[in-house]
Amino acid sequence: MKLPPKVTALAGRFDRLTLRERLFILIAAISVLVVLFNMLLLGRVEQRRAQLSQELNGLDQAARASAAAAAADATTAAYSQEEALQARLATVNAELSSQSAGMIAPDRMTQVIHDVLSRQHGVVLVSLRNLEAIKLPLDAAGEAAAAGKPRPYVHTVEIVLEGRYLDVLAYLQALEGLPWRFYWRRLELTTTSYPINRVRVELGTLSMDPQWIGL
Repeated sequence: MKLPPKVTALAGRFDRLTLRERLFILIAAISVLVVLFNMLLLGRVEQRRAQLSQELNGLDQAARASAAAAAADATTAAYSQEEALQARLATVNAELSSQSAGMIAPDRMTQVIHDVLSRQHGVVLVSLRNLEAIKLPLDAAGEAAAAGKPRPYVHTVEIVLEGRYLDVLAYLQALEGLPWRFYWRRLELTTTSYPINRVRVELGTLSMDPQWIGL
């Protein structure tokens, strides 16, 4: 694939820098990208999760009130109301357990990573493994507000890649451009033998299920 002249010029300038300067520039650029992406994505995820949890709590209370009313006055209308509330409650639970804000399902992460890699030249996959799922952390106020409410789990995949800087960057940009979203947790770069770089990336997603479906 032929790169635009501006990109080629920038790549030439980048190659003329010292190894230390290249590492500083790359890490700074990726750090800004990761911070901005996580702020935007996790902000939407947390906001939607809070809305769903609040609605879930309200529906649960309404369902309990409806059940109590049905016990006191067993009419067809009361039973119909309870059934409608239970159906809505199930819908909210299903939405809360789905891929929030367009995030990819944990069981699809490995296949998507391999699919994108198969279309990218110059990048070699050194290793790929699942890390232990952890509950999404909350601050003290969030913990108090969410007491007894379900919290999603963060499922993380660790990828180790090798390739030239521009090839690795193109692969990461291809992952970022997918219709599904990842939670970029960590990115580390080392140079094995110039111009080959080794990059370790941790990509995460959210799920209400703590269990992985294996690699």
